[in-house]
Amino acid sequence: MGSKRMLVVVALVLLSTAMLFAEIAPEEYEKMKRGASEQMELRIDSVRRTWGLFSRTTYVKAKATVTLVHQSLTRLSVGDSITLTYEIYKPPRSGWVGPRPIPLLKKGEETPAFLEYDQESRTYIPSARGASFEPLRPLW
Repeated sequence: MGSKRMLVVVALVLLSTAMLFAEIAPEEYEKMKRGASEQMELRIDSVRRTWGLFSRTTYVKAKATVTLVHQSLTRLSVGDSITLTYEIYKPPRSGWVGPRPIPLLKKGEETPAFLEYDQESRTYIPSARGASFEPLRPLW
């Protein structure tokens, strides 16, 4: 009886852990984008990446110019320069299921952006994880 109980506990722990890292449904990314306080188009002016030895995380700091504003709680306007910061986690090659990683921005790229302003770092951060730099999908 004790081994069955232990097996059930182990199974529940494994299932709940897997759900923590499960991919997010596309509709949820769209909800996150629509709920972003900063919705705009950007031209990326510079990108700096740093990472640690034996680390799966890349730290990104990008400078960008606002080219179009759809919504801005911080009152951004066309021509403003902003700084974005975020992390890219590179998952293990096999067996990984998790949220879509945020893409690495490239200098000269023009992209939609769904962001939040981070008071602590005084920079803008992605608000929709890996979909933060993808256009909104139309509502059907």
